[in-house]
Amino acid sequence: MPSKGIAVYSYISVEGYTVEFAVPKISVINTAADNFSSKHLEVESSNLEGRFNYTGRFEWKVHDPRGSVVGSAFNNINSMTGNLDGGTMTSTANFKPIVTDSVIITYGFYDAGHGEAGLPNKDQCYVTVCSIENRSWMGAVAPPGSPQAQQPFSRFVLAAPHDNGMNSMQSADAVLSAIDTDMAADLRKIIPHLEFFSHIPDSALVHMLPNIVYGVSITQKKEIPIMLKLGARYFEFRPAELLSMFQNVSKLPNRYYFQHACIPGIAFDEFLADQVEFLDQNPTEIVVIHIRYDNIVKECKKPTEEEIYQHLDAACSKAQSQALTWGRRECFSRPIDDLRSKGQRIIVVIMADKYDSWTAEAYATLKADPILARFESMNTEGQESTDITVLQCQATSQSIKEVLVYSILSSNAASSCLTSTKGALDMRTLPWIRANALNKLQADKNIVIMNDFIDGATTDTSIELSRRRLGADVQGLTSSLEGLRTSVSENPPMPGRFE
Repeated sequence: MPSKGIAVYSYISVEGYTVEFAVPKISVINTAADNFSSKHLEVESSNLEGRFNYTGRFEWKVHDPRGSVVGSAFNNINSMTGNLDGGTMTSTANFKPIVTDSVIITYGFYDAGHGEAGLPNKDQCYVTVCSIENRSWMGAVAPPGSPQAQQPFSRFVLAAPHDNGMNSMQSADAVLSAIDTDMAADLRKIIPHLEFFSHIPDSALVHMLPNIVYGVSITQKKEIPIMLKLGARYFEFRPAELLSMFQNVSKLPNRYYFQHACIPGIAFDEFLADQVEFLDQNPTEIVVIHIRYDNIVKECKKPTEEEIYQHLDAACSKAQSQALTWGRRECFSRPIDDLRSKGQRIIVVIMADKYDSWTAEAYATLKADPILARFESMNTEGQESTDITVLQCQATSQSIKEVLVYSILSSNAASSCLTSTKGALDMRTLPWIRANALNKLQADKNIVIMNDFIDGATTDTSIELSRRRLGADVQGLTSSLEGLRTSVSENPPMPGRFE
């Protein structure tokens, strides 16, 4: 009988919570013991009521320790075609995190085809549950006045949303909706991935651009305040003005925006305002902002250092609870409590040297193996001459021509190739980092764990490694971090893979 498979993955770090995945007549319950492993479900035609009914509901629910449902989502899946027939996870843009008084739930869904271009032939779904206390994790790991807080800031391991400014299509839509065929030829010259669509007429390309941008650029789906509450503390930002052609035809104000090549994301001043508001409410927390200009087309005007500093000063002046200011790279080596006492809780570096796992060749993949090989190749010596060590967990599968072209031509709102590998890669990369990063990378430098669609599993990994690196007292941590410690020690990461 026809059926459609779904690979499911969950991560839980809060005691007593479970995630239930269900299809007609079959369900599985995941606990923290199932972290970093996958299970398989099938929407089976034989399990559906009605002679000519081929559509069944796939659903997940998060249960709290009392058994109450605190979050859920579903899709109706046609077992004959494999297509989605409605639901609440039919668009990546709608995968909004669920925030309760106790936890933050993040999730994602990939609508798979038949395995073309090496992509999965089974739908993919992941759900993560972490503590709301992650919003102040630095204060829990290195409490003010503690021995841990006398150590340099560089001892922290920091979670980072990859391309954090590309977290919605709002800015992109504002410019793409104004593009006409006369502009297509110029865009083909400056947007690298458009070379894959040279056979498409300009008139058709204009209509495809939103799907292309969505498939190659939208790497996050959460607002900056949610990323911070999850525990992210390192943010790379690539600011530049709009292309002149975009300035001429769109109604978008010409400010400095996060740029993916020339596609605008969040505005720089909005990004800084979100950072300041969060830090004003969470006085133990410190963030790193790394200004970078790679991957910005030369036609986009970049800000001067003085303009960047002016934006930072203006943003910090809006803090209301206490004085807030920013500092440069020398802050990495200063004691954590010293930065707090001086209100210097934004560390800003511009085009700093990185010891980075990313290479174009290794990360153009749908599998974890080449990424893990890059991790294995890194060592303490490689860190010494750089400011920051970055371990990137996400693949850039959009760099594979066949993958990108198939994803775009067969696209719907839940079939971005960026979402196809999220659960499968995290299941391999994050356990490796937990088990090996601190042994292989021992220089006194911040380690950054970067990922697409930032989630509780990634941020909890940075918190756990920070605790180990600082020698934090387990008894002094929040229940969230205690739950994480228990999960990792009692349930060692499983190598696993998505089937």
